[in-house]
Amino acid sequence: MEDITSNTDISNDTNDITSPPKNIESYIENQIEKKINSLLESLPEKLPDEKLKKDTYNITIYELYKNTLQTTIDIINDITILNNINNIDTNVYINKLINILTTEDRKLYVGIILIILSFVLYFIDGASV
Repeated sequence: MEDITSNTDISNDTNDITSPPKNIESYIENQIEKKINSLLESLPEKLPDEKLKKDTYNITIYELYKNTLQTTIDIINDITILNNINNIDTNVYINKLINILTTEDRKLYVGIILIILSFVLYFIDGASV
């Protein structure tokens, strides 16, 4: 009979050995949580959109053409929305108009649009003389 009780005691001891104590599990969880938090802190908050944030010297002519047309359409839509606002002060209107034209994604394309418009006006002026 003593053998049976001693066997159960041994089996209980082996169960304790194979299952790790709770403080080791909490230590591992804390370490994993710290590593995940440090990884999340090192990542940028907003991942850049590669299609919109291409370097200007890596843009093909087709992309430049397509983006210039899309920017022109977006600017026209934003200006029509701005014109629909009633009772707006002139200074506020000018500030919002400048903000529409100089948002970060549009600066290059607004410059291209202005160059094209200046060439058109130059040829119209030269043809009228």
